[in-house]
Amino acid sequence: MKYSINIKNVTKGFVDKNEIMPSWMISSRNKNIFYAVKNVSLHIKKQEIFGVLGPNGCGKSTIIRMISTLLIPDTGQIKVLGIDALKTPDKIKNLINRVSVEASFFKRLSARENLLYAARLYGIEDKIAIKKFTQILSELNFPKEKINEPMQKFSRGLQQKVSIARGFITNPKIILLDEPTTGLDPKSKIDVQKFLKKLHAKNDLTIVITSHDMNEIEKLCDRIAIMDNGKIIAMGTKDELTKIIMDKEVYELDSSNNQKAKKIVSNIVDASEIIVENKKIRFHTQNITNVAEKIIKELKKNKVQFKNLNKVVPSLEDVFLELTGKTLEDEE
Repeated sequence: MKYSINIKNVTKGFVDKNEIMPSWMISSRNKNIFYAVKNVSLHIKKQEIFGVLGPNGCGKSTIIRMISTLLIPDTGQIKVLGIDALKTPDKIKNLINRVSVEASFFKRLSARENLLYAARLYGIEDKIAIKKFTQILSELNFPKEKINEPMQKFSRGLQQKVSIARGFITNPKIILLDEPTTGLDPKSKIDVQKFLKKLHAKNDLTIVITSHDMNEIEKLCDRIAIMDNGKIIAMGTKDELTKIIMDKEVYELDSSNNQKAKKIVSNIVDASEIIVENKKIRFHTQNITNVAEKIIKELKKNKVQFKNLNKVVPSLEDVFLELTGKTLEDEE
């Protein structure tokens, strides 16, 4: 099997931000080191869309920065298209590009000026660059009339679309997308997701995307790694991951009184396996006879209004809850 990215036993630590200490004083035994990534191994296939799912602060962005050679791992090995990222990082930089949630621009310059500047850094002629980014922005439904406006006037969604255009303008073999749709409105999210799927289908391209958005990862990715506290805790296709909880039943309760309904459910089901989202309560059960009937009986007894109590198909969020005892919303 050929891989675009090979990560083997990689660890990366940082000095605790609350500690004032020069770097030369830090040793591997220092207790003030915070390990963002702990002994992680990943093998990402060529031409696949690979997702890294996990809460903020779990190590997703650190992995992306190490692949893109912006950070050096403390231990382990990273190879990108067979090239050692530690020994020859310059050979990698022309093969990859990165789109980050905190994308930086020259805010007083226009979108057009920012994109031309980025293209020139890679030696791309203006004529070719303009044709390329005009096409990308069009597919992202970026308003044509705003191309010459200063970036500082743009919404978060428009700025991120320019960032994505900048990432793809160099025709990378690998694109690293670090929370690319965080903070975007639903329409902009859909625009970005459609563009990524279309571009991936047309090109010999490997995409790595990090996110804490379950739905986005499910829609886009061929395989998924679930991260928590700097470690990979599970990896596989969506179907492979959901098999982790196949020994449990998943139910969804639609109630107008979530707090009271949750209390009733928690008396019957382990409270650590209950998700409350909007007006719905989602929970796991195992070896509980007639669990639905018991819950309905208690809801009616306590005069808690509810619409439906249905058995549902397990999701990635259910897997994350099962593995960590928490939801992504808990961690944001």
